[in-house]
Amino acid sequence: MSEGGGLHPAVGLHVLVRQVAERQLHALGLIRLGLGGLTLVMLASALVLGAPLDAGLGLGAPLWLEGGLVGLGALLLAVAVPLSRRRLLAPARVQAADREQLEAWGLPKDVPLRVGRQAVFLTRYTAGCVVAWGLASAVGLYGLMAGLLGASAWVTGVLFAAAAFTLVLLPAERARLFAILEEFQGD
Repeated sequence: MSEGGGLHPAVGLHVLVRQVAERQLHALGLIRLGLGGLTLVMLASALVLGAPLDAGLGLGAPLWLEGGLVGLGALLLAVAVPLSRRRLLAPARVQAADREQLEAWGLPKDVPLRVGRQAVFLTRYTAGCVVAWGLASAVGLYGLMAGLLGASAWVTGVLFAAAAFTLVLLPAERARLFAILEEFQGD
């Protein structure tokens, strides 16, 4: 053990990183729950408000609007979510980064590389989860817009279902996170 109760920088998961990761996972759970609640509030709003707003589109939303909202939702969930997760949740990027790159990602200068890589990956993991969940909630917002603009019920339902499914499908995975953090190497 080194001073401060942490493991030697070249061995295992540093105790401080473990404590921060536990707190981050708790916070991520609350964020995910909040975004899920927000999606449910948007669904309830679409159902309660029901009658479309007069946006000058006529009685119902035109097909191009419905297709545009579904297409945008599909683009977010099929492209933006996986791309953001691939970039932010890639341990190989953090392991391959030199000190200069890690410092550009927020690592203080005097932190050992192994602990620094663990801390940087934890930050990127947190950001990756929040970005993916935010994009999923945005699809729920498209569902609300569709409902308010008079889109058919199936379009509104598909958008809300896709948002909810994505939020359920992408939890913060404690075991996987800790396994990745413990694998990081120093110099």
